Amino acid sequence: MATTGRELSTSEYPERLVEDDLDLARVLKIFLRTWPFIKPLTRHLIVFVVCSALVFLFTATIGFIIIGLVNNGILAGKPLGLLHTGIYGLDPAVFVHVEALSADARRQLPWLAMGSTIPLVGVVIITGMLLYQYSIWIFQSINQLMRVRLIDQLQMQSLAYHSQAQTGDAIYRVYQDSAMVTSIIRSIFLDPLMFLGRYIFGLGVVAAFSPWLAFILGVTIVPALILGRYFSSPLRVAFRRARERNSKLTSWIQESMVGIRVIKATGNEMQRESAFQRLSQDAFAAAFKARVMLTLMGILAFVVVGLTIIASQSVSALYANAEADTYARNLLLGFGFAAWNLGSFTAASTRINDSVGSLESLITIWGRAQDMAVGLNRVFEILDLEPEIQDAPDASDLENIGEGVVFKNVTFSYDHLRPVLSNINLASSPGNITAIVGPTGTGKSTLMSLLLRLADPQTGVVTVGGKDIRDITVASLRRWISIATQENILFSASVLENIRYAVPQAGRDAVIAAARVACADEFINRLSEGYDTPLGERATKLSTGQRQRIVIARALIKDSPILILDEPTAALDTETELRVMDNLRQWGESRCVFLITHRLSTIRQANNVLYLRDGRVAAFGPHDQLIQDNDNYRSFVEAETGVSMETQP
Repeated sequence: MATTGRELSTSEYPERLVEDDLDLARVLKIFLRTWPFIKPLTRHLIVFVVCSALVFLFTATIGFIIIGLVNNGILAGKPLGLLHTGIYGLDPAVFVHVEALSADARRQLPWLAMGSTIPLVGVVIITGMLLYQYSIWIFQSINQLMRVRLIDQLQMQSLAYHSQAQTGDAIYRVYQDSAMVTSIIRSIFLDPLMFLGRYIFGLGVVAAFSPWLAFILGVTIVPALILGRYFSSPLRVAFRRARERNSKLTSWIQESMVGIRVIKATGNEMQRESAFQRLSQDAFAAAFKARVMLTLMGILAFVVVGLTIIASQSVSALYANAEADTYARNLLLGFGFAAWNLGSFTAASTRINDSVGSLESLITIWGRAQDMAVGLNRVFEILDLEPEIQDAPDASDLENIGEGVVFKNVTFSYDHLRPVLSNINLASSPGNITAIVGPTGTGKSTLMSLLLRLADPQTGVVTVGGKDIRDITVASLRRWISIATQENILFSASVLENIRYAVPQAGRDAVIAAARVACADEFINRLSEGYDTPLGERATKLSTGQRQRIVIARALIKDSPILILDEPTAALDTETELRVMDNLRQWGESRCVFLITHRLSTIRQANNVLYLRDGRVAAFGPHDQLIQDNDNYRSFVEAETGVSMETQP
């Protein structure tokens, strides 16, 4: 997923037709596939659900009692239920076994209601805050598990995959799409469980007041299911389009930040700003369309709920006006709801509103679930990738490099169409420095990537110590190889931490020794805090040559028997280059060292030169011999240096 600073237009992000490749079965399957990430936190989820249910039952029961106290006792002066006398210690002869409450009795009740309501609100607030914080910890822990797995999966992919993938798209999938797992837990497992529980609970309570009210409440689920079925597929298409356009926008921003120097140097700020506006507008339009569709679904759900409330409230009002007996009179007698009155009407209405509100929330959740399914499907597209580079079943650890590194008839291509390398043969024994040279794009870095097994050749074999690297475990192979890349990537940590990045346990003396070989010790000691100096983002405090020497030191501290240096001296002055190369020659007396370079002064330090042209070996041997015997190599060197080699001693 390497990017460059070149200008990219919006036309380089072709728009594809977005289709709904999911159905109900696949959506449910995607949700169920989150189980491996949820499983480690199952115990905490159960505790959260149980605690939430207990809080709801407690508040619903106490709320029921307070409603009866306020509406029946204080407002209507009706007798209370036996539960009230038991909880508040009231005299049944005064508050229950009477036709109406006396004025003195009614004056006692407001204080009891206030005394019950204030603690209830306090319990709800405190427990609500604690449960919310607990849920955040659970959800973020699960999200962390998925993100780590996703990063691990991306890192296992070969160069062939990363050469075609967009960095911004990967960032968006890791940062945004993976976050859907937490939404799934809340919106597909926990919230529906609680809302469904509240709906069923309300259905049961309302049935105790009147079976007809329960019937009205029950049939409401039919139009709810129809709404969910009708909007599912269009929502998935809209949300997928929105995510893909936002992914493109993220890729564009990432490329702009990487190529900011090129953009400013070429004066293309206005062009980039115009392109950003187009991509941003496309992303906004796609997201807006998806949200409008979700809102429309919510409005229709609200209409269904509203009609249910109107119908049920009308029936409840008729019952209350007629002062009819409640259906489960004996059961409700303890709450003071033996007959329909103001208290019964309020209690039933509260449960009805809560139930249909829960049903409306379920419809909205199902709509949002389509977005979650699309996001998680994009995550699982990565997790389902089968890494091309894997250990063979009988792979063993590399124990020594023996006679060195050998490439035998190696051919490789990224797209299996046009070979980048063709029929490469190369041998490098310990103590030899091999320079790999050739025009840009001829496969020099790719050749070393095959040695690291970042990709496997289509034909041929690469051996280390006489052993096919495909029979060596990837981890042990890479432990035996150090590499310094030409990008000179450093981190915002200190100089010390940057050098020992590959060997975190390395001591300070080892770091200093590696820095001395790379001729970095001298300038590091001049920094404000020496080896403890923080470099900041992109190490802008250092020159290009200083960054290059720190990268070389980072490769050396690994003390591996195979060293790969990609353009190791490109930013060094001649004097520093000669010192570094002299140190590397001494350091690499028992190692295989590969130099990818264009500089003649560096090439001359090598024992052998591999000259690649059009992905093929055009010459191989000592530099001086090739200059004399190989016209192609001599022409290449002359073109690179601008000096005729025929005049050179």
